[in-house]
Amino acid sequence: MHQDSGRPGISMSTLGRYGRFGNQIIQYAFLQIYAKRFGLNVQTSSWIGRDLFGHRDELVNRKYPRIQETQIKNKQKLLTDPHPRLINVDIQGYFQFHTRYYAPYRADFHSLFEPVPDVAVLMEKGLRRLRAVGKTVIGLHLRRGDFRTRQVDEADKKIYFIPPNEWYIQWLKSIWPYSVKPVLYIASDELESVLPEFSEFSPITYRDLFDPYPMADYYPDHYVLSRCDMLGICSSTFSYTASMLNKRASIFLRPDQERGKLVPYDPWNSPINPWLHLMGL
Repeated sequence: MHQDSGRPGISMSTLGRYGRFGNQIIQYAFLQIYAKRFGLNVQTSSWIGRDLFGHRDELVNRKYPRIQETQIKNKQKLLTDPHPRLINVDIQGYFQFHTRYYAPYRADFHSLFEPVPDVAVLMEKGLRRLRAVGKTVIGLHLRRGDFRTRQVDEADKKIYFIPPNEWYIQWLKSIWPYSVKPVLYIASDELESVLPEFSEFSPITYRDLFDPYPMADYYPDHYVLSRCDMLGICSSTFSYTASMLNKRASIFLRPDQERGKLVPYDPWNSPINPWLHLMGL
């Protein structure tokens, strides 16, 4: 949306270049929620949300001083402060607060990430194909790829933790017999390496449901995960934000490194990355 540039403002010139899609979802949500609270004009760099969700904020055209998230004291209170601390600044960071701070703005969050009609038609077509196969859609996100390369030291192995497939298989075996016409959907950046272990559940992927979508080939996965009936995620903001957008699921599970299994979580009352939360980042 185009806003009055005469008002005090806030910008995010790194949006679209500071982390991948899940990070961009959180960054944009924080920016818009904060701006709405305090009546600020919003400026952003160009990012995929302009095409997917129809956002037409002003492009950055002011040279505001840059504020890094790490410079902000008690940053988790930015959404509860009675008065704004960020005005006429360009902010940079991840803003992955415990989601209880975002919970009061849940409706706003959801409204920000509804696909534009042309995109929605394509996504719904694929989703109908999926629901034609089974009644209970169980979604998994199994991220590999860059998580492997980022595991440089022990701290990285905690933050970019890759849970064993067996944790997900054990969960599926426990619920499959009691689910009504279950169908498994797997989202992964390494489908060829993960699918064989789940063959007994005849998994479906985006390739079975969607025509090629070059604008954002990852978006069909995010969309389906946000519409599943049960969802098992990994240590990724991609699937965590999908769970925040999911109004349908009755069960949300994530890996717990200490307990060695998948455990329930509330998308709107949990840390987005538990290990970053424990480290105070």
